[in-house]
Amino acid sequence: MNIAAHKHRPPLHPLERALVTSLCAEAVFLPWAFGTMHAWSQILSAGLAGVAFSFAIWPRNYLGNLAAGGEFRLVAWPRLLRFPLFWLGGALLVLLGVQAANVAWEFQMSSKAWWMHRLPHVEWIPAGVWAPFERYNVWRSFLVYGAAWLCVCALWIGITRRRSLQIIFAVLVVNAVVLAGVGFIQRILNEPRVLWIRTFKDASSFASFVYQNHGGAYFGLIAAVCLGLALWHFFEGRKRMARSTPAPVWLILTAILVFAVLTSLSRGAVITLVVFGIGALMAWVILRSGNPVPTTTPRVVTVVLSLAFLATLFCVLRYVDFENLSKRFREMATMRANTDSVASRVMARKAALDMYRDYWLLGSGAGSYRYLFTPIYVRRYPEIYRNGRDFWEHAHIDWLEIPTELGLIGVLLIASAWGWCLRQFARGHGWLHPIATMVLLGCCQTLIHAVIDFPFQNPAVMITWWVVLIGSLRWLELESVDSGRQAVSRRGACLKERDLG
Repeated sequence: MNIAAHKHRPPLHPLERALVTSLCAEAVFLPWAFGTMHAWSQILSAGLAGVAFSFAIWPRNYLGNLAAGGEFRLVAWPRLLRFPLFWLGGALLVLLGVQAANVAWEFQMSSKAWWMHRLPHVEWIPAGVWAPFERYNVWRSFLVYGAAWLCVCALWIGITRRRSLQIIFAVLVVNAVVLAGVGFIQRILNEPRVLWIRTFKDASSFASFVYQNHGGAYFGLIAAVCLGLALWHFFEGRKRMARSTPAPVWLILTAILVFAVLTSLSRGAVITLVVFGIGALMAWVILRSGNPVPTTTPRVVTVVLSLAFLATLFCVLRYVDFENLSKRFREMATMRANTDSVASRVMARKAALDMYRDYWLLGSGAGSYRYLFTPIYVRRYPEIYRNGRDFWEHAHIDWLEIPTELGLIGVLLIASAWGWCLRQFARGHGWLHPIATMVLLGCCQTLIHAVIDFPFQNPAVMITWWVVLIGSLRWLELESVDSGRQAVSRRGACLKERDLG
Protein backbone atom coordinates (compact mmCIF):
# COMPACT_ATOMS: atom_id res chain seq x y z
CA MET A 1 0.00 0.00 0.00
CA ASN A 2 1.40 3.40 -1.03
CA ILE A 3 0.55 5.75 1.83
CA ALA A 4 1.90 8.77 -0.06
CA ALA A 5 -0.24 8.22 -3.11
CA HIS A 6 -2.67 11.03 -3.86
CA LYS A 7 -6.34 10.33 -4.08
CA HIS A 8 -7.99 10.85 -7.44
CA ARG A 9 -9.66 14.24 -7.51
CA PRO A 10 -11.85 15.75 -10.20
CA PRO A 11 -10.25 18.38 -12.45
CA LEU A 12 -10.72 22.09 -11.87
CA HIS A 13 -13.88 23.60 -13.29
CA PRO A 14 -13.19 25.54 -16.54
CA LEU A 15 -14.34 28.77 -14.88
CA GLU A 16 -12.00 28.20 -11.96
CA ARG A 17 -9.16 27.48 -14.38
CA ALA A 18 -9.97 30.75 -16.15
CA LEU A 19 -10.01 32.54 -12.79
CA VAL A 20 -6.63 31.10 -11.83
CA THR A 21 -5.21 32.06 -15.22
CA SER A 22 -6.41 35.65 -14.95
CA LEU A 23 -5.11 36.02 -11.38
CA CYS A 24 -1.76 34.60 -12.45
CA ALA A 25 -1.67 37.04 -15.37
CA GLU A 26 -2.32 39.89 -12.94
CA ALA A 27 0.38 38.64 -10.54
CA VAL A 28 2.95 38.36 -13.34
CA PHE A 29 2.02 41.70 -14.93
CA LEU A 30 2.22 43.83 -11.77
CA PRO A 31 5.99 43.80 -11.17
CA TRP A 32 7.09 43.59 -14.80
CA ALA A 33 5.15 46.75 -15.76
CA PHE A 34 7.69 48.91 -13.90
CA GLY A 35 5.88 48.11 -10.65
CA THR A 36 2.56 49.30 -12.19
CA MET A 37 3.43 52.91 -11.36
CA HIS A 38 2.11 54.43 -14.57
CA ALA A 39 -1.38 55.15 -15.90
CA TRP A 40 -1.34 52.60 -18.73
CA SER A 41 -0.27 49.76 -16.45
CA GLN A 42 -2.80 50.68 -13.75
CA ILE A 43 -5.60 50.63 -16.33
CA LEU A 44 -4.52 47.19 -17.56
CA SER A 45 -4.15 45.93 -13.99
CA ALA A 46 -7.69 47.01 -13.14
CA GLY A 47 -8.93 45.36 -16.33
CA LEU A 48 -7.27 42.03 -15.49
CA ALA A 49 -8.72 42.20 -11.97
CA GLY A 50 -12.17 42.85 -13.43
CA VAL A 51 -11.84 39.81 -15.70
CA ALA A 52 -10.84 37.66 -12.71
CA PHE A 53 -13.83 38.87 -10.71
CA SER A 54 -16.17 38.09 -13.62
CA PHE A 55 -14.92 34.50 -13.75
CA ALA A 56 -15.31 34.20 -9.97
CA ILE A 57 -18.88 35.49 -9.72
CA TRP A 58 -20.25 33.55 -12.70
CA PRO A 59 -22.39 30.51 -11.64
CA ARG A 60 -20.84 27.10 -12.25
CA ASN A 61 -22.50 23.83 -13.15
CA TYR A 62 -20.57 20.81 -11.91
CA LEU A 63 -21.46 17.91 -14.18
CA GLY A 64 -19.93 14.62 -15.19
CA ASN A 65 -16.31 14.14 -14.16
CA LEU A 66 -16.29 17.56 -12.46
CA ALA A 67 -18.67 16.28 -9.75
CA ALA A 68 -17.41 13.09 -8.17
CA GLY A 69 -20.15 13.06 -5.53
CA GLY A 70 -23.09 14.19 -7.64
CA GLU A 71 -24.00 17.08 -9.91
CA PHE A 72 -24.70 20.51 -8.47
CA ARG A 73 -24.75 24.21 -9.29
CA LEU A 74 -22.36 26.59 -7.52
CA VAL A 75 -23.36 30.23 -7.01
CA ALA A 76 -20.86 32.63 -5.46
CA TRP A 77 -22.78 35.84 -4.85
CA PRO A 78 -24.23 34.79 -1.43
CA ARG A 79 -20.68 34.21 -0.20
CA LEU A 80 -19.66 37.56 -1.64
CA LEU A 81 -22.38 39.32 0.33
CA ARG A 82 -21.12 37.65 3.50
CA PHE A 83 -17.53 38.72 2.81
CA PRO A 84 -16.68 41.73 5.03
CA LEU A 85 -13.89 42.95 2.74
CA PHE A 86 -16.41 43.27 -0.11
CA TRP A 87 -18.32 45.89 1.89
CA LEU A 88 -15.24 47.52 3.41
CA GLY A 89 -13.48 47.79 0.06
CA GLY A 90 -16.62 49.03 -1.62
CA ALA A 91 -17.01 51.69 1.07
CA LEU A 92 -13.40 52.78 0.50
CA LEU A 93 -14.06 53.21 -3.22
CA VAL A 94 -17.18 55.23 -2.41
CA LEU A 95 -15.01 57.45 -0.20
CA LEU A 96 -12.65 58.03 -3.12
CA GLY A 97 -15.62 58.88 -5.33
CA VAL A 98 -16.80 61.49 -2.82
CA GLN A 99 -13.30 62.99 -2.72
CA ALA A 100 -13.25 63.20 -6.51
CA ALA A 101 -16.64 64.93 -6.60
CA ASN A 102 -15.91 67.41 -3.80
CA VAL A 103 -12.81 69.20 -5.12
CA ALA A 104 -11.02 71.48 -2.66
CA TRP A 105 -7.86 72.19 -4.65
CA GLU A 106 -7.12 72.46 -8.36
CA PHE A 107 -3.76 71.82 -9.99
CA GLN A 108 -2.73 74.61 -12.36
CA MET A 109 0.44 75.19 -14.31
CA SER A 110 2.09 77.48 -16.82
CA SER A 111 5.07 76.96 -19.07
CA LYS A 112 7.43 77.72 -16.16
CA ALA A 113 5.71 76.69 -12.92
CA TRP A 114 2.77 74.94 -11.28
CA TRP A 115 0.64 75.87 -8.27
CA MET A 116 -2.48 74.84 -6.37
CA HIS A 117 -5.67 76.91 -6.52
CA ARG A 118 -8.16 76.74 -3.63
CA LEU A 119 -11.77 76.05 -4.66
CA PRO A 120 -15.07 76.38 -2.78
CA HIS A 121 -16.34 73.00 -1.62
CA VAL A 122 -18.47 71.30 1.02
CA GLU A 123 -16.38 71.62 4.17
CA TRP A 124 -17.99 68.88 6.28
CA ILE A 125 -17.51 65.93 3.89
CA PRO A 126 -14.26 64.44 2.49
CA ALA A 127 -12.70 66.50 -0.28
CA GLY A 128 -9.97 65.92 -2.82
CA VAL A 129 -7.67 67.51 -5.40
CA TRP A 130 -8.25 67.88 -9.11
CA ALA A 131 -5.17 67.06 -11.19
CA PRO A 132 -4.55 65.62 -14.67
CA PHE A 133 -5.04 61.87 -14.89
CA GLU A 134 -1.66 61.34 -16.56
CA ARG A 135 0.14 63.12 -13.68
CA TYR A 136 -1.83 61.24 -10.99
CA ASN A 137 -5.15 61.97 -9.34
CA VAL A 138 -7.85 60.36 -7.23
CA TRP A 139 -9.04 58.23 -10.14
CA ARG A 140 -5.61 56.66 -10.47
CA SER A 141 -5.84 55.72 -6.79
CA PHE A 142 -9.35 54.42 -7.50
CA LEU A 143 -7.91 52.09 -10.17
CA VAL A 144 -5.22 50.76 -7.82
CA TYR A 145 -7.50 50.23 -4.82
CA GLY A 146 -10.22 48.88 -7.10
CA ALA A 147 -7.85 46.31 -8.63
CA ALA A 148 -6.84 45.09 -5.18
CA TRP A 149 -10.49 44.91 -4.11
CA LEU A 150 -11.55 42.91 -7.17
CA CYS A 151 -8.63 40.46 -6.82
CA VAL A 152 -9.38 39.90 -3.14
CA CYS A 153 -13.07 39.29 -3.76
CA ALA A 154 -12.31 36.97 -6.69
CA LEU A 155 -9.93 34.93 -4.56
CA TRP A 156 -12.36 34.58 -1.68
CA ILE A 157 -15.47 33.62 -3.64
CA GLY A 158 -14.04 31.89 -6.71
CA ILE A 159 -11.33 29.59 -5.38
CA THR A 160 -12.75 26.26 -4.25
CA ARG A 161 -9.64 24.05 -4.44
CA ARG A 162 -6.31 24.14 -2.69
CA ARG A 163 -4.74 23.21 -6.00
CA SER A 164 -5.75 26.58 -7.43
CA LEU A 165 -3.96 28.42 -4.64
CA GLN A 166 -0.89 26.26 -5.10
CA ILE A 167 -0.75 27.31 -8.75
CA ILE A 168 -1.20 31.00 -7.98
CA PHE A 169 1.44 31.03 -5.25
CA ALA A 170 3.87 28.99 -7.35
CA VAL A 171 3.48 31.39 -10.29
CA LEU A 172 4.10 34.33 -7.95
CA VAL A 173 7.33 32.76 -6.70
CA VAL A 174 8.68 31.62 -10.08
CA ASN A 175 7.89 35.00 -11.61
CA ALA A 176 9.74 36.76 -8.76
CA VAL A 177 12.74 34.44 -9.14
CA VAL A 178 12.99 35.21 -12.87
CA LEU A 179 12.67 38.91 -12.09
CA ALA A 180 15.40 38.57 -9.45
CA GLY A 181 17.63 36.98 -12.08
CA VAL A 182 17.10 40.03 -14.28
CA GLY A 183 18.05 42.23 -11.35
CA PHE A 184 21.24 40.23 -10.73
CA ILE A 185 22.28 40.56 -14.37
CA GLN A 186 21.60 44.30 -14.40
CA ARG A 187 23.69 44.77 -11.25
CA ILE A 188 26.57 42.76 -12.73
CA LEU A 189 26.46 44.71 -16.02
CA ASN A 190 25.83 48.03 -14.23
CA GLU A 191 22.89 48.60 -16.60
CA PRO A 192 21.16 51.97 -15.91
CA ARG A 193 18.05 51.24 -17.98
CA VAL A 194 15.18 49.43 -16.29
CA LEU A 195 14.66 46.13 -18.17
CA TRP A 196 17.01 47.55 -20.83
CA ILE A 197 14.08 49.67 -21.99
CA ARG A 198 13.93 52.99 -20.18
CA THR A 199 16.01 55.19 -17.91
CA PHE A 200 14.16 57.04 -15.15
CA LYS A 201 15.63 60.36 -14.09
CA ASP A 202 17.04 60.51 -10.54
CA ALA A 203 15.79 56.96 -9.88
CA SER A 204 17.65 54.18 -8.07
CA SER A 205 16.10 51.16 -9.75
CA PHE A 206 16.37 47.40 -9.35
CA ALA A 207 15.09 44.73 -11.76
CA SER A 208 11.79 46.10 -13.11
CA PHE A 209 11.16 48.46 -10.19
CA VAL A 210 11.84 52.14 -10.70
CA TYR A 211 12.63 52.56 -6.99
CA GLN A 212 14.94 49.97 -5.43
CA ASN A 213 13.18 50.09 -2.05
CA HIS A 214 9.95 48.99 -3.72
CA GLY A 215 11.84 46.11 -5.31
CA GLY A 216 13.28 45.13 -1.95
CA ALA A 217 9.84 45.18 -0.32
CA TYR A 218 8.35 43.07 -3.14
CA PHE A 219 11.05 40.39 -3.07
CA GLY A 220 10.92 40.26 0.73
CA LEU A 221 7.17 39.59 0.61
CA ILE A 222 7.48 36.85 -2.03
CA ALA A 223 10.36 35.28 -0.09
CA ALA A 224 7.95 34.82 2.81
CA VAL A 225 5.43 33.17 0.48
CA CYS A 226 8.13 30.87 -0.90
CA LEU A 227 9.27 29.86 2.58
CA GLY A 228 5.64 29.10 3.44
CA LEU A 229 5.40 26.80 0.42
CA ALA A 230 8.60 25.04 1.44
CA LEU A 231 7.35 24.38 4.96
CA TRP A 232 3.90 23.37 3.76
CA HIS A 233 5.36 20.74 1.40
CA PHE A 234 7.67 19.55 4.17
CA PHE A 235 4.86 18.98 6.65
CA GLU A 236 2.50 17.58 4.01
CA GLY A 237 5.15 15.05 3.03
CA ARG A 238 5.53 13.98 6.65
CA LYS A 239 1.77 13.54 7.02
CA ARG A 240 1.63 11.37 3.89
CA MET A 241 4.87 9.54 4.81
CA ALA A 242 6.24 10.54 1.40
CA ARG A 243 9.78 9.47 0.51
CA SER A 244 10.62 12.96 -0.81
CA THR A 245 9.04 16.37 -1.25
CA PRO A 246 9.81 19.52 -3.28
CA ALA A 247 10.39 21.44 -0.03
CA PRO A 248 14.19 21.80 -0.53
CA VAL A 249 13.63 23.24 -4.01
CA TRP A 250 11.37 25.92 -2.55
CA LEU A 251 14.04 26.63 0.06
CA ILE A 252 16.58 27.24 -2.71
CA LEU A 253 14.16 29.63 -4.41
CA THR A 254 13.66 31.35 -1.06
CA ALA A 255 17.41 31.88 -0.79
CA ILE A 256 17.48 33.43 -4.28
CA LEU A 257 14.72 35.86 -3.29
CA VAL A 258 16.55 36.74 -0.07
CA PHE A 259 19.63 37.56 -2.14
CA ALA A 260 17.42 39.67 -4.38
CA VAL A 261 16.47 41.75 -1.33
CA LEU A 262 20.15 42.19 -0.50
CA THR A 263 21.04 43.04 -4.09
CA SER A 264 18.31 45.68 -4.25
CA LEU A 265 20.47 47.73 -1.81
CA SER A 266 17.32 48.67 0.11
CA ARG A 267 18.35 49.15 3.72
CA GLY A 268 14.75 49.17 4.92
CA ALA A 269 13.99 45.91 3.15
CA VAL A 270 17.12 44.26 4.56
CA ILE A 271 16.34 45.38 8.12
CA THR A 272 12.74 44.18 7.96
CA LEU A 273 13.87 40.92 6.35
CA VAL A 274 16.06 40.27 9.40
CA VAL A 275 13.03 40.92 11.62
CA PHE A 276 11.03 38.46 9.48
CA GLY A 277 13.81 35.88 9.81
CA ILE A 278 13.67 36.06 13.60
CA GLY A 279 9.88 35.67 13.52
CA ALA A 280 10.16 32.76 11.06
CA LEU A 281 12.56 30.90 13.37
CA MET A 282 10.15 31.27 16.27
CA ALA A 283 7.26 30.14 14.05
CA TRP A 284 9.29 27.10 12.95
CA VAL A 285 9.56 25.93 16.56
CA ILE A 286 5.78 26.24 16.99
CA LEU A 287 5.10 24.45 13.71
CA ARG A 288 7.45 21.59 14.60
CA SER A 289 5.82 21.13 17.99
CA GLY A 290 2.39 21.08 16.37
CA ASN A 291 3.39 18.54 13.69
CA PRO A 292 5.48 15.84 15.47
CA VAL A 293 5.56 13.37 12.56
CA PRO A 294 9.00 11.89 11.68
CA THR A 295 10.39 12.41 8.18
CA THR A 296 10.96 9.58 5.68
CA THR A 297 12.98 11.52 3.09
CA PRO A 298 15.99 9.48 1.87
CA ARG A 299 19.33 10.87 3.02
CA VAL A 300 20.69 10.99 -0.55
CA VAL A 301 17.90 13.38 -1.56
CA THR A 302 18.75 15.68 1.32
CA VAL A 303 22.47 15.61 0.41
CA VAL A 304 21.88 16.36 -3.28
CA LEU A 305 19.53 19.24 -2.59
CA SER A 306 21.85 20.64 0.07
CA LEU A 307 24.68 20.64 -2.49
CA ALA A 308 22.40 22.42 -4.96
CA PHE A 309 21.61 25.01 -2.30
CA LEU A 310 25.31 25.55 -1.55
CA ALA A 311 26.07 25.88 -5.28
CA THR A 312 23.38 28.54 -5.62
CA LEU A 313 24.75 30.33 -2.57
CA PHE A 314 28.28 30.25 -4.00
CA CYS A 315 27.18 31.65 -7.37
CA VAL A 316 25.31 34.52 -5.78
CA LEU A 317 28.14 35.41 -3.40
CA ARG A 318 30.73 35.03 -6.15
CA TYR A 319 29.11 37.15 -8.82
CA VAL A 320 27.03 39.68 -6.88
CA ASP A 321 28.82 42.68 -5.38
CA PHE A 322 27.47 43.56 -1.94
CA GLU A 323 29.97 46.36 -1.34
CA ASN A 324 27.41 49.02 -2.22
CA LEU A 325 24.96 47.64 0.35
CA SER A 326 27.69 47.56 2.98
CA LYS A 327 28.61 51.14 2.10
CA ARG A 328 25.00 52.31 2.51
CA PHE A 329 24.79 50.77 5.99
CA ARG A 330 28.14 52.29 6.96
CA GLU A 331 26.87 55.68 5.86
CA MET A 332 23.72 55.25 7.92
CA ALA A 333 25.74 54.14 10.95
CA THR A 334 28.36 56.91 10.76
CA MET A 335 25.93 59.62 9.57
CA ARG A 336 28.64 61.02 7.29
CA ALA A 337 28.03 60.82 3.57
CA ASN A 338 24.32 60.38 4.18
CA THR A 339 23.89 63.27 6.62
CA ASP A 340 21.96 65.50 4.20
CA SER A 341 19.61 62.70 3.21
CA VAL A 342 18.87 61.73 6.81
CA ALA A 343 18.33 65.34 7.86
CA SER A 344 15.97 65.95 4.94
CA ARG A 345 13.95 62.82 5.81
CA VAL A 346 13.63 63.98 9.43
CA MET A 347 12.39 67.42 8.38
CA ALA A 348 10.07 65.91 5.78
CA ARG A 349 8.45 63.84 8.52
CA LYS A 350 7.91 66.95 10.58
CA ALA A 351 6.20 68.53 7.59
CA ALA A 352 4.19 65.35 7.08
CA LEU A 353 3.01 65.52 10.69
CA ASP A 354 1.93 69.12 10.10
CA MET A 355 -0.15 68.00 7.13
CA TYR A 356 -1.60 65.05 9.04
CA ARG A 357 -2.78 67.33 11.85
CA ASP A 358 -4.72 69.38 9.31
CA TYR A 359 -6.32 66.45 7.46
CA TRP A 360 -6.52 63.55 9.93
CA LEU A 361 -10.33 63.63 10.11
CA LEU A 362 -11.63 63.98 6.53
CA GLY A 363 -8.43 63.45 4.55
CA SER A 364 -6.79 65.56 1.87
CA GLY A 365 -7.87 63.25 -0.95
CA ALA A 366 -6.33 60.12 -2.45
CA GLY A 367 -3.33 60.99 -4.59
CA SER A 368 -3.20 64.54 -3.25
CA TYR A 369 -0.03 64.27 -1.20
CA ARG A 370 2.33 65.16 -4.04
CA TYR A 371 0.38 68.32 -4.82
CA LEU A 372 -0.21 69.77 -1.34
CA PHE A 373 2.86 68.62 0.59
CA THR A 374 5.61 70.55 -1.20
CA PRO A 375 3.99 73.98 -1.87
CA ILE A 376 2.14 74.26 1.46
CA TYR A 377 3.99 72.26 4.11
CA VAL A 378 7.56 71.70 2.92
CA ARG A 379 8.00 75.42 2.32
CA ARG A 380 7.82 75.89 6.10
CA TYR A 381 11.22 74.16 6.24
CA PRO A 382 13.62 76.14 4.00
CA GLU A 383 16.39 73.53 4.38
CA ILE A 384 14.39 70.99 2.37
CA TYR A 385 12.18 73.35 0.37
CA ARG A 386 15.05 74.96 -1.60
CA ASN A 387 12.70 77.50 -3.20
CA GLY A 388 10.55 74.73 -4.64
CA ARG A 389 13.37 72.99 -6.52
CA ASP A 390 12.78 69.70 -4.69
CA PHE A 391 9.50 67.89 -5.31
CA TRP A 392 8.35 65.43 -2.65
CA GLU A 393 5.93 62.91 -4.17
CA HIS A 394 5.63 60.90 -0.95
CA ALA A 395 6.32 61.27 2.75
CA HIS A 396 8.54 58.14 2.92
CA ILE A 397 6.26 56.80 5.64
CA ASP A 398 2.99 55.15 4.65
CA TRP A 399 1.73 55.24 8.23
CA LEU A 400 1.47 59.03 7.83
CA GLU A 401 0.73 59.44 4.13
CA ILE A 402 -2.21 57.07 3.83
CA PRO A 403 -4.09 58.41 6.90
CA THR A 404 -3.47 61.96 5.68
CA GLU A 405 -4.99 61.25 2.27
CA LEU A 406 -7.89 59.02 3.36
CA GLY A 407 -8.69 60.53 6.74
CA LEU A 408 -10.18 58.76 9.73
CA ILE A 409 -12.89 57.05 7.66
CA GLY A 410 -10.38 55.48 5.31
CA VAL A 411 -8.14 54.40 8.19
CA LEU A 412 -11.04 52.73 9.98
CA LEU A 413 -12.05 50.87 6.81
CA ILE A 414 -8.53 49.54 6.18
CA ALA A 415 -7.98 48.75 9.86
CA SER A 416 -11.27 46.84 9.96
CA ALA A 417 -10.19 44.77 6.95
CA TRP A 418 -6.86 43.98 8.64
CA GLY A 419 -8.66 43.15 11.89
CA TRP A 420 -10.95 40.71 10.07
CA CYS A 421 -7.89 39.01 8.55
CA LEU A 422 -6.31 38.60 11.98
CA ARG A 423 -9.59 37.22 13.31
CA GLN A 424 -9.74 34.63 10.51
CA PHE A 425 -6.14 33.70 11.21
CA ALA A 426 -6.89 33.18 14.91
CA ARG A 427 -10.14 31.27 14.30
CA GLY A 428 -8.38 28.84 11.97
CA HIS A 429 -5.38 28.37 14.32
CA GLY A 430 -3.19 29.84 11.61
CA TRP A 431 -0.06 29.63 13.78
CA LEU A 432 -0.13 25.86 13.11
CA HIS A 433 -0.39 26.32 9.32
CA PRO A 434 2.90 26.99 7.46
CA ILE A 435 1.41 29.04 4.61
CA ALA A 436 -0.79 31.21 6.82
CA THR A 437 1.99 31.78 9.35
CA MET A 438 4.74 32.74 6.91
CA VAL A 439 2.48 34.92 4.77
CA LEU A 440 1.22 36.77 7.85
CA LEU A 441 4.81 37.34 8.98
CA GLY A 442 5.71 38.51 5.48
CA CYS A 443 2.80 40.96 5.49
CA CYS A 444 3.87 42.25 8.90
CA GLN A 445 7.36 42.67 7.44
CA THR A 446 5.94 45.03 4.81
CA LEU A 447 3.97 46.92 7.47
CA ILE A 448 7.19 47.49 9.42
CA HIS A 449 8.92 48.63 6.23
CA ALA A 450 6.10 51.16 5.76
CA VAL A 451 7.21 52.87 8.98
CA ILE A 452 10.45 53.99 7.31
CA ASP A 453 9.43 54.06 3.64
CA PHE A 454 6.42 53.93 1.32
CA PRO A 455 6.10 50.39 -0.12
CA PHE A 456 2.28 50.59 -0.27
CA GLN A 457 2.51 53.47 -2.75
CA ASN A 458 3.71 50.88 -5.26
CA PRO A 459 0.69 49.05 -6.76
CA ALA A 460 2.67 45.87 -7.41
CA VAL A 461 3.56 45.62 -3.72
CA MET A 462 0.16 46.70 -2.40
CA ILE A 463 -2.00 44.47 -4.62
CA THR A 464 0.30 41.46 -4.19
CA TRP A 465 0.25 42.04 -0.41
CA TRP A 466 -3.54 41.73 -0.29
CA VAL A 467 -3.60 38.80 -2.75
CA VAL A 468 -1.18 36.64 -0.75
CA LEU A 469 -2.82 37.56 2.56
CA ILE A 470 -6.35 36.66 1.46
CA GLY A 471 -5.05 33.68 -0.51
CA SER A 472 -3.37 32.27 2.59
CA LEU A 473 -6.54 32.74 4.64
CA ARG A 474 -8.57 30.97 1.95
CA TRP A 475 -6.00 28.15 1.99
CA LEU A 476 -6.38 27.96 5.75
CA GLU A 477 -10.17 27.83 5.42
CA LEU A 478 -10.07 25.08 2.79
CA GLU A 479 -7.93 22.92 5.07
CA SER A 480 -9.82 23.60 8.28
CA VAL A 481 -11.92 20.94 9.98
CA ASP A 482 -14.87 23.27 10.30
CA SER A 483 -15.17 23.82 6.56
CA GLY A 484 -15.31 20.04 6.10
CA ARG A 485 -18.12 19.74 8.64
CA GLN A 486 -20.10 22.49 6.93
CA ALA A 487 -19.79 20.97 3.46
CA VAL A 488 -23.08 20.02 1.86
CA SER A 489 -23.50 16.38 0.80
CA ARG A 490 -23.29 15.85 -2.94
CA ARG A 491 -25.13 12.52 -3.06
CA GLY A 492 -27.65 12.04 -5.90
CA ALA A 493 -27.55 12.74 -9.62
CA CYS A 494 -30.00 15.65 -9.67
CA LEU A 495 -28.77 19.19 -10.31
CA LYS A 496 -28.62 21.22 -7.07
CA GLU A 497 -28.09 24.91 -6.50
CA ARG A 498 -25.84 25.98 -3.67
CA ASP A 499 -23.49 28.77 -2.71
CA LEU A 500 -19.82 28.62 -1.85
CA GLY A 501 -20.21 29.40 1.85
